[in-house]
Amino acid sequence: MTTEPVAEGVFKSRPHGLLRLFFKAPLILHRLGLVWWIEKFSGAQWMLITTTGRKSGKPRQVMVDVVDYDKEADTFFVEAAYGQRADWVRNIQVNPDFRAQVGRRKFPARAKFLPSEIAEEKMIALMRRAPRYAKAVMALGGLKYKDEAGLRALSRKMVLLAIHPQKQEG
Repeated sequence: MTTEPVAEGVFKSRPHGLLRLFFKAPLILHRLGLVWWIEKFSGAQWMLITTTGRKSGKPRQVMVDVVDYDKEADTFFVEAAYGQRADWVRNIQVNPDFRAQVGRRKFPARAKFLPSEIAEEKMIALMRRAPRYAKAVMALGGLKYKDEAGLRALSRKMVLLAIHPQKQEG
């Protein structure tokens, strides 16, 4: 089972209008088979998460940034900007088993919510690895920081999940 997130998320409200469409773009591009385009030009890695709707029971999909990947532990770290308010996070809390896809790799998965100290560490690593991308993504949500100390303060408000691939059944 998952544990409760330790932060509420950094964004105050869900996006509307053109900003909402912008945040849906990765999912649309994935469905068109073009998510590689975003990854190539942004330097980011994306994960498609398919959860079971907590009310409808229907499959629900979302694309999220992979903040980091621990190859040894085979663990992906993703950030939920809207924290517990994000529908996909709420779906995982109710139905912890879900499907994930990174590149061509598809797998059943489970998530674990991580403490804010780890979110801070992972976001700093992302900023060092892809500084322009990290700054641009944060700015889209109205979050600006000048330096590493500013990002550390923002990171403490983030919800970070460790996504663990599960063994395939069969």
